[in-house]
Amino acid sequence: MPVIIVSSDLYRTGRDIAESAAGVLGYDLVGREILGKIAEKYGLPEAKLTQALDEGPSFLRRSSKLRHRYLAYIQEGTLFELRKGNVVCQGLAAHLYVLGVSHVLRVRILSDTEKRAGDLAAERNISPNKAKRLLDREKKSHQRWSMEAFQLDETDPSHYDLVISLSQIDSTEAVKIIRETASYPRFKPMTYSLHCMEDLVLSSRVKALLWERFPGIRVRADRGTLVIETAALKREKDKKAKAIKELAGKIPGVEYVEVHVVNHIFHPAPRSFR
Repeated sequence: MPVIIVSSDLYRTGRDIAESAAGVLGYDLVGREILGKIAEKYGLPEAKLTQALDEGPSFLRRSSKLRHRYLAYIQEGTLFELRKGNVVCQGLAAHLYVLGVSHVLRVRILSDTEKRAGDLAAERNISPNKAKRLLDREKKSHQRWSMEAFQLDETDPSHYDLVISLSQIDSTEAVKIIRETASYPRFKPMTYSLHCMEDLVLSSRVKALLWERFPGIRVRADRGTLVIETAALKREKDKKAKAIKELAGKIPGVEYVEVHVVNHIFHPAPRSFR
């Protein structure tokens, strides 16, 4: 039940390759079609979820908590689909939050920059150099988005198992490379990796359900045990910790909840479990 996540510097390119890979492998495709179902579940306009994925850091600048709330909903809905296995996922930023799961193959597709610059120059009637500057600005915007949303630079190749440039490799060959790489034994689901995926599913569910009331929480799961980190004023610490424990403890799959209340939400998250 391997999982393949395809990301790209150009949405349409990544989508086309993800569709082809899913067809060749006989896998289901998990894409932005699921946003409608997620929006319905949480009573939101689907357009808000799409904006949270596409717009730069200036989107909803009055409340970054609102952006993170939408992303928490997308993360929960996406991971629910990925846990089934035999899927190719694209367009949902899953490459930034499915980490540490060995049966997940994360692929980065880089479009042909020269061709993109040429097409953009012709489309807007501008010089090739100006087109390249616009593309560079777009790349930096993607970097800022991923850093603000998940504290990861999505343009960093070290975050991927496979990086394919389409400068000299066409899309058909790229799909072949993905198919061959997915067959490697290291991407075969193992008991430990399946547990890691279940932990991600549970932590995302808890985060999505608690975020509106407790924005900024950090959640980590390990076989039913949760460590939740939040920020609060000193006089509110005990009350807030108790409320979080009560709510999280009612969620199916949760066996034990440990809450750490800090004065600043950006303190390092705890790593130990009881």
